[in-house]
Amino acid sequence: MKKLLGAVFAGAVTIASGAFADDIVIGLSVDQLFESRVGVNNAIHAEAEDRGFEVIEVVADGDAQAQNAQIQSLIAQEVDAILVCAVDQNTIERALIAAQRAGIPVVAYDRDLPESRVVQAFVGPDSLFDGREAGRYMAEALSGVEGEVVLVELIGALNDQNGIDRSAGWREEIAALENVRIIEVPTDWDSSRALSGTQNAFQQSENIHGVFAATDTHIPAVETVLTDLGRLVPIGEEGHVVVTGINGSNDGYTATAAGTADGIVVMDLDTTGRTAVALAVELMAGNEVPRTNVIPGNFYTHDNIEENAAMIWGAP
Repeated sequence: MKKLLGAVFAGAVTIASGAFADDIVIGLSVDQLFESRVGVNNAIHAEAEDRGFEVIEVVADGDAQAQNAQIQSLIAQEVDAILVCAVDQNTIERALIAAQRAGIPVVAYDRDLPESRVVQAFVGPDSLFDGREAGRYMAEALSGVEGEVVLVELIGALNDQNGIDRSAGWREEIAALENVRIIEVPTDWDSSRALSGTQNAFQQSENIHGVFAATDTHIPAVETVLTDLGRLVPIGEEGHVVVTGINGSNDGYTATAAGTADGIVVMDLDTTGRTAVALAVELMAGNEVPRTNVIPGNFYTHDNIEENAAMIWGAP
């Protein structure tokens, strides 16, 4: 481990340590690549470059065993810290224990590993907050509905804490509505499952008032179903189905700007990535850091999303 010198401030937490006597190498272990993950990874690379660090990035392409081997390889290359977004905690825990024995601090990002005995810090979205934001808007928008309120919930992966927390936060706010019936659609973050599940939900009930997408990349599937049924009605017109989601992708931005979706919660990918590096710096210095570091997103509606396009990572 290299020796720390100096002091800096970075990310969403105060950092009391900084420049190193020798080059620092960060191992970046990635579960798989998609838009939002690439956004966080880009921020990690940018923060590392600002600090003069090297990053060795390995991508498991959704293969937990491959990620286990990749982490072992990072240890063999004697990286100074490991940032990990895990495919599966149980599979890689042995590799993380090997990192601990080698004196390499481990920071989980984007996806927490709450049962890990090794991970010293986590940074990622405040998924409970984000879910509440999407749910609060929907509850207010549907507060005047008389009789049963029927909602479709496109649930993220049930083994992903982000998906679990987004649903929990959304349901907390939806509870303000009386006489609610929720049609659950597990998607495992898969768009084809979101499409077929939404089709099935609308076959179950013609009187659906709203759809919550745990990731706004599933909103196009909702638009497809509504279009096929002749129910894709813009905001403000009679028969509009309230649609909210979480992420900040181009899909979510485009639908919200067009008025077919009501609003999306946009994750702060830049702060997440930069904070992951900042936490690793503290741990390499031997300092204590908060175990859990969550970063809330921002909710944008049809009325203000275009004027805030610069704040939305997926905007064109």
